[in-house]
Amino acid sequence: MRYILEAARPILVDLLSTIVFFILLWTTHDFILATALGIAAGVIEVTIRLIRKKPVGIITWMSLGLVIIMGSASILTHQPLFVMLKPTIAYSLIGAVMLKPGWMYDYAPQIARQYLTPADMTPWGYAWSSLMFLSGALNIALALTLDPIAWSASLSIFGLVSKFALFGLTYAAMRAKVIAARSAALTANVG
Repeated sequence: MRYILEAARPILVDLLSTIVFFILLWTTHDFILATALGIAAGVIEVTIRLIRKKPVGIITWMSLGLVIIMGSASILTHQPLFVMLKPTIAYSLIGAVMLKPGWMYDYAPQIARQYLTPADMTPWGYAWSSLMFLSGALNIALALTLDPIAWSASLSIFGLVSKFALFGLTYAAMRAKVIAARSAALTANVG
């Protein structure tokens, strides 16, 4: 269980500002307040990581940049549709970054990095990229057909379910590779 939590932490950190935004939107129905505090949550999280001298991955930097830029634009325009279409831009940009082979290696737990190479993780990186592009396309359909609260609930449910499902598949596959590599290493050392 410890390794699952260690592997899931970067995803949850990357989603912190989004989680804050959606919770505040649902409870206050005030997209400006939700956006402003979502920006603050993202900045605080990255600042804490920098102060603690923890690594900040490219996806985290990209997420923070998008939250600041797109969130500020949302506040300035006061347009709910702009806020609702913002995730499509974010998903598309993040999906494009995830097309870089081996990007997942920086997010892997230490034990996985002992036995796997960036190339071992590349197919799963492409799966994550595909999910981002699919999420962006779905967001356009939801944003154009639903009110802001229904949109945020629908997008949140799809986002959580799809990301946790893909995380589970990725984790299981990488764990199986690590176990196989560890067994091979032990066999080689014994033999």
